[in-house]
Amino acid sequence: MGNQRKRAKTAASEASPTSKKTSADTNGSGNSHSEVPKAEVAQPEPTQNTFMAIAGTYERLLYGFEASQDEEQVTLKPQFIFPAHIGCIKAVATGGRYLASGSTDEIIRLYDLKKRVELGSLHEHKGTITALQFHGKSHLLSASEDGAICIFRTKDWEPLKVLKGHKGAVSSIAIHPSGKLALSVSQDRTLIVWNLLTGQRASRTKMPQVGEIVAWNPSGTRYIVAYATEVQVYAVGQAESLATVFLRQRILSVLVVSYKDKDYILCGCQDKRIHVYTADGLECGSMQCHENRIKGLSSASLAVEGVTHPVVVSISSDGWVKVWKLADMLDSLTQDAAETTAKPLAKYNADVRLTCLTTSSADF
Repeated sequence: MGNQRKRAKTAASEASPTSKKTSADTNGSGNSHSEVPKAEVAQPEPTQNTFMAIAGTYERLLYGFEASQDEEQVTLKPQFIFPAHIGCIKAVATGGRYLASGSTDEIIRLYDLKKRVELGSLHEHKGTITALQFHGKSHLLSASEDGAICIFRTKDWEPLKVLKGHKGAVSSIAIHPSGKLALSVSQDRTLIVWNLLTGQRASRTKMPQVGEIVAWNPSGTRYIVAYATEVQVYAVGQAESLATVFLRQRILSVLVVSYKDKDYILCGCQDKRIHVYTADGLECGSMQCHENRIKGLSSASLAVEGVTHPVVVSISSDGWVKVWKLADMLDSLTQDAAETTAKPLAKYNADVRLTCLTTSSADF
């Protein structure tokens, strides 16, 4: 990525919220989840001929790939690989041209994907970085085992606010598509709804188990909380779950996608398979996609034969990166799930232990 290193700005003190509001604490009963504004309707995207997939590794390396259609075949080509941390990389995220990675070394490193240079590092946390997510190109949220969530402004990488509400390590965060709210789950068995406009906690709900992954659906009307072997689906503004999915396998990654106006929940599991459910909790089936544990799932768009299609990228702990056409993946579920093995559009063996994944449109 180059030797250019510009130190990102940090601040020791928290920024003051724009207004003060009291938070509503609940114990899983009543209407504990705040009303959420509707996400803006996305405009039709132009033909997407390429995208990038970036994976973190146990070996402390950042590995970047470019997916594109080369003549009549989709290819997945390495673009960069370099040592980014002194510990295992636990989280990666992209926002426009920016790439962020977090590690057990408690540091967030920042990169410019367009110029392929390092921008600097952030040192606000005092624990392993567990989750990173951008909202557009303007803000970055980070979470850590120290129980804190930090909000950074990408213009100058200033820490605007430190959100403190969890008493245990934060496992996962999810920003609402509108950018006005965020969800977080923690080892303390709580789900917190954050008002990002004020920097205050909107609600706190005690969960039945330790939540490991939280994610919104693309429209922002529902969200899921994944536990070790279970997924619960919630509607905005309702405390009780709409549906519960029970798996007999350990869930390692979750992706919520929309296809033909219908939401699907994809679970990458210990059994090397991707299990697919509707947002109503109905099982669609599963398919063996890897020969080892599926550690990460992400979505993107790619032009195949001149038509842009939604695709899914998956990684496994044995180093394989694979790109799947979502339509083909869902169609294959009509067969016997026990025998279904989907065929990827492209694949590449990085020959390292992959730990986390993100994708970028590569349109900077």
